[in-house]
Amino acid sequence: MYSPRTSILVIEDDEAAAAILRELIQDRGYYATLATTSADGLKQLASGGVHDLVVIDLAIPDLERWLLLSRLRSTPATARLPIIMLMDPAEKAQEADVLAAGADDYIAKPFSPARLLARVEALIRRSVLQSINPLTGLPGNRQVEQFIAKCARETTAFWAIAYIDIDVFKPFNDNYGFLQGDEVLKTTADLITRTVTRSRHDVFIGHIGGDDFISGLTSSADRSDQSCEEDVKWVLQTLASEFDELVKGFYSDEDLARGFLQVEGRRGVIESYPLMSISIAAVTNRRRVFGHPLEISSALASVKRKAKTSAGSTVCFDLRS
Repeated sequence: MYSPRTSILVIEDDEAAAAILRELIQDRGYYATLATTSADGLKQLASGGVHDLVVIDLAIPDLERWLLLSRLRSTPATARLPIIMLMDPAEKAQEADVLAAGADDYIAKPFSPARLLARVEALIRRSVLQSINPLTGLPGNRQVEQFIAKCARETTAFWAIAYIDIDVFKPFNDNYGFLQGDEVLKTTADLITRTVTRSRHDVFIGHIGGDDFISGLTSSADRSDQSCEEDVKWVLQTLASEFDELVKGFYSDEDLARGFLQVEGRRGVIESYPLMSISIAAVTNRRRVFGHPLEISSALASVKRKAKTSAGSTVCFDLRS
């Protein structure tokens, strides 16, 4: 199962120390970017790239350091971002002050590389666990954002992202109960995993929340390779047809024979709903390069609206160039 590469931002104003930290982090298998000032660091964090952790080592007055931490914690995009502060023991600030100001961890210099990496891995592990969807066990919003940001940076190799939405889930959930609804979500997550991993691509699967899922497929092949897109189409069409068969097992014989669900509304009026289906909106970089994660999200939303205008399970691709 593909996992997006962990990205760490190092805010370090000493060039020699920055180079050492970057090499240390990348040797561990992480992706490291550098900022030389607090302003530069804030700019990188606000530019649309997704980072998993920030390491800060700046020779700046305490007041400026507290303002930086305050800014990071008051900005929604970075409010929950793990932060490690490296501090010179000669500085007046103590560990309690740094943690109270918003850092998640504090390491006094000099420190061993093993100690820093152990702290980094502990915070990343905690952050990943917090992002996991507790119902399906799939990566949550944070990792989905990270995957989309990685795709936005990719300009040569092929990738595809599919937004998978269960149609008419709420009426089913209201009529059969949330426990049965949860079973539908867990079973759908398992089906997506089993089906998408049949692809020859590397795979990422995320659960955005509710009845919405994301599947990403990446390859080292050139983005213009039509066979990559054909493979994705086959996988997603297989997913749609298998969902239609699987979902029948959640309905009563009466509802199946009728072919639709009848639910009493709030005013006592009987309303009819079709059986659940899925709408799959797919975006790839075969025809165009995306410069920002928001462009990908916008394209997915547009294709999803188109997919949901069709009855039954549908797979719809973005064909714009």
